[in-house]
Amino acid sequence: MIENKIIIVDDDESLRSLVKDILEKENFKVITCPDTDEGYKRTLKSKPDLAILDIKMPQIGGIELCRLLRENAETKNLPIIMLTVESSETDKIIGFGVGADDYITKPFSNKEFVARVKSLLRRHSRKDESNIIECDGLVMNLDSRTVTVNNKEIILRPKEFDLLHTFLQRPNFVLNRDFILENVFEYNVAVTTRTIDTHIKNLRQALGPWSKRIETVFGRGFKFVPDKNNKKK
Repeated sequence: MIENKIIIVDDDESLRSLVKDILEKENFKVITCPDTDEGYKRTLKSKPDLAILDIKMPQIGGIELCRLLRENAETKNLPIIMLTVESSETDKIIGFGVGADDYITKPFSNKEFVARVKSLLRRHSRKDESNIIECDGLVMNLDSRTVTVNNKEIILRPKEFDLLHTFLQRPNFVLNRDFILENVFEYNVAVTTRTIDTHIKNLRQALGPWSKRIETVFGRGFKFVPDKNNKKK
């Protein structure tokens, strides 16, 4: 499994330590910096997969650091999350204007924080993957968000499409309900175990005979078992 590297730039030592602990428990490699000057240098040197920047810091500050990273060819596509102690609309408008991808307001829950980080990393990684996935007669187009089975279009609701994509990305991997909740529904508080089971049922019905590849592993979750001639482009 590829280990994602995350850099945290924040002048609050206790918060840096907290965020570092949270992310390391999720198996991320974490780099911390106490100010924006060092943060800019370390980001260019270490080439992280994601940056977390506090808005209010000495020297140039988080928003200006975000601007500098977006102007540099080496970091222009780096996913960036901004941390703020206030839900300030002005700060958010400025931050998004210079290229921030997401905002997290302090204080935050550990679970939501991790979910937002993982969600942004997933969105960014999808930019680099093939837009077509094929498996034994099924064709998924990630750009048009369409699915066909044996050249017949299958109508899926948005979350059913995301669920199928998650299965296709992880052949022979048992997905428990917590994993699905985190990766497909991003910890939406309105989603329950029953809701997940309903989406699985609807997905299977839509896929017809092809759905036999999505197996129930009793007591553990669900597993996508591809045909031996599975081919991904």
